Amino acid sequence: MSTEDQSPPTDATVVYEVVEGDTEAFGVLIDRYKNLVASFIAARVPASEVDDLGQETFLRGFRRVHTLRDPAKFSSWLLGIASHVCVDWHRARRRHLSLDAQPADLDADAPVDAEPPQRPDEAAESKEATQLLLEALDRLPESYRVTLVLKHMDGLSCQEIADRLGVALGTVTSRLTRGYQMLRDRLDRLSDATVE
Repeated sequence: MSTEDQSPPTDATVVYEVVEGDTEAFGVLIDRYKNLVASFIAARVPASEVDDLGQETFLRGFRRVHTLRDPAKFSSWLLGIASHVCVDWHRARRRHLSLDAQPADLDADAPVDAEPPQRPDEAAESKEATQLLLEALDRLPESYRVTLVLKHMDGLSCQEIADRLGVALGTVTSRLTRGYQMLRDRLDRLSDATVE
């Protein structure tokens, strides 16, 4: 095999290696998705919790990787775990607040969270939109999906993506252009399907 032909292993390949007993291979997936998971979690919990909940997400993923039906969809499966980790954190926080906080204990001058909690209908709408996006992203071919994730979740420049993937800069820009179009088409189809 020539060194020019060595591209990073696919998610499916790495998942199979982990399931077959190569536990260190899971580190490849952590490196590949740590920024995506952190961004996803940061949008749902206070910044001080992101690292701990990110570690919990990868720990749960590692423990459950053998249950993954389609290893090529690892990224959306992992984000599903991250979503559950965030929900669990919010539940535990609410439980803790409701058990510990007595009306006399509340200080009117105490700072409150900067963002008010979402109404149930807003939370459901947000969850549905996130689910639609993840589903559409999952249906993209891996090369387009990875390029979009590196650009928008990891915040890499096109040149950085090209360097990381070992492809030409033009390849990255064409994958982004085509990936956006495919993502738009899939989102339109998915949203039309949910309306019907």
